Amino acid sequence: SRHATCMSAIVVAIAAGVIIRQPVSTGRLVATASVQTGTPKCIRHASRRDLLLRAAPSVALIGFAFPDPTSALIKGSTPPPKAAKRERSGCSSVEECRELGDAKEATLFEEYAPDAIKRTPEGDRYVDLEFGKGGKAVAENTVARVRYRVLRLGKRARDGLSGEGSAIFSVGYGEDDDKVGDTYDLPIGSGRVVLAMDSGLRGMTPGGRRRINVRPERGWKIPDAQCLTTYTDMTIVPTTKVQENDACFNDSALPAPSNYADKRRMFRRYDETLLVDVELVDVISK
Repeated sequence: SRHATCMSAIVVAIAAGVIIRQPVSTGRLVATASVQTGTPKCIRHASRRDLLLRAAPSVALIGFAFPDPTSALIKGSTPPPKAAKRERSGCSSVEECRELGDAKEATLFEEYAPDAIKRTPEGDRYVDLEFGKGGKAVAENTVARVRYRVLRLGKRARDGLSGEGSAIFSVGYGEDDDKVGDTYDLPIGSGRVVLAMDSGLRGMTPGGRRRINVRPERGWKIPDAQCLTTYTDMTIVPTTKVQENDACFNDSALPAPSNYADKRRMFRRYDETLLVDVELVDVISK
């Protein structure tokens, strides 16, 4: 009975973590001060070797009955399966890998074939998305009745025409203040239409769709020599002047944004190369 009591006390003390080591030279294990009082003498005065030999079977039993919680596997948290090995790219050199990457990128972004991209006599580039059904073609002194979208340049469009860019303003698609089916008239040859569109629309017939690349100098940007003379009243550094941000935007060039939000978007983009998707509805003689 005394031996069983002593062993129980040893096991409980070890499990509770109240036995601490003294310096190695003493070779003794003692209970902490908080549990010294009332602890059997077999713990306070037993040698380290005796305590470990006596408690080993019981401690092993406790470890078997109460495994380490960190090794427990909670249902629903099983480790993920091993990821499949990545397939080799199939290229053996930097040049070959670059060619494969370019081919894949061209497939993803559907770049136009070189022979599909046309150029006007003035140097404006365009591609026909859909050919017209015939009839009167856009020419000098005609009015092109159109639906259009002015877009930012498509992402990663190396040819300057492919890809889908975000719309800045439009007419005929119900995206702004207009309604689906509305049209817009562009007087060709009048000097009022954006230069790239004036030349890029020529030759189209009703029913055709065309995408035109609009460079800043062929779009809504006024030449620097004419616009870089307007300054604000703001002074940040003495003897310096602040350039008016919107001074170089030609808001009279057609087509023009019709509301404040569209104008603000154009103020941020008019000095970039833009795209215009045009759907020709009709051609009207003046």
